[in-house]
Amino acid sequence: MALSEPAGQGRATPHSLSPALLTRGLDAASATHRRACLLLVLVALVAFLPGFFSVPPIDRDEARFSQATKQMLETGNFVDIRYKDVARHKKPVGIYWLQSLSVAAAEAVVGPSARSTIAFYRIPSLLAAIGAVLLTYALALSFVSRRGAVMAGLMMASCVLLGVEARLAKTDAVLLFTTLVSMVALARAYFRPPPYVPDLRLAALFWTALAAGILVKGPLAPLFVGLPIL
Repeated sequence: MALSEPAGQGRATPHSLSPALLTRGLDAASATHRRACLLLVLVALVAFLPGFFSVPPIDRDEARFSQATKQMLETGNFVDIRYKDVARHKKPVGIYWLQSLSVAAAEAVVGPSARSTIAFYRIPSLLAAIGAVLLTYALALSFVSRRGAVMAGLMMASCVLLGVEARLAKTDAVLLFTTLVSMVALARAYFRPPPYVPDLRLAALFWTALAAGILVKGPLAPLFVGLPIL
């Protein structure tokens, strides 16, 4: 009489296949920069988009940022930041300008209702969060292999805090983006092979991103960029 094999033996189970499949998938995604970036953007969209359009303002600061931006658009005054009748100068003006551009572009497509739709105020945060995922990959390439850089980007995309900030019309996702741009330029300059020749493009990228970070959230950008230098 032939003995039957115990259940689960002689054939691969989904659990035994998954590590191999994940490894092959990661290797395939790491084959080229284009594939790596495409994977990271897709994962970031899957992580950041749920609730982006449907969830109402859930943070006190988000409501204040978006209302101040709305008043900028209504008054045409893009210098004096106001929340209702109160001056609001706790943060620099950069984030309000970005939100104003986003809402103005949306108005050109969907009409006046864009000013009352919180999702359009969140678009700068969403784009900055996706950019931060790609910049994490670019920064990691200075230190590890492309496969390791993809894993770094995936970890950033799966960061819960970044997922929250991508859905909020606030400064933090944009600050992260500008900080990472500066750090990528810094890493590229630091690891350039000798003989060292100053690269004006990297210098311009570094200082422009740093200035943008200051315009978004004041002195925090130089602080974050300065720590790796020290």
